[in-house]
Amino acid sequence: MKAKDIKKKIAEIASLFGFEYNGKEGNVDPCYIAETNSYEFLLYYDGNETTVYDMDSVMNTPFIDGKSLNEVADDLIITEM
Repeated sequence: MKAKDIKKKIAEIASLFGFEYNGKEGNVDPCYIAETNSYEFLLYYDGNETTVYDMDSVMNTPFIDGKSLNEVADDLIITEM
């Protein structure tokens, strides 16, 4: 799946985006925060988590073996979306 397609799917804020990379599981979990009328995204890979607050950070944060979603998009095995 291309990086632009991954970004579009996550931006829908519909559900968890799960993937596998190098035999390890990861996901992006979007969450709406009603109190602040904003979104946050939990980035998870191989037991590590980080939270970001915009789509550019979702796509560019190096949380997958030191790489970003933009860098590894073509190599992901999509497991849930």
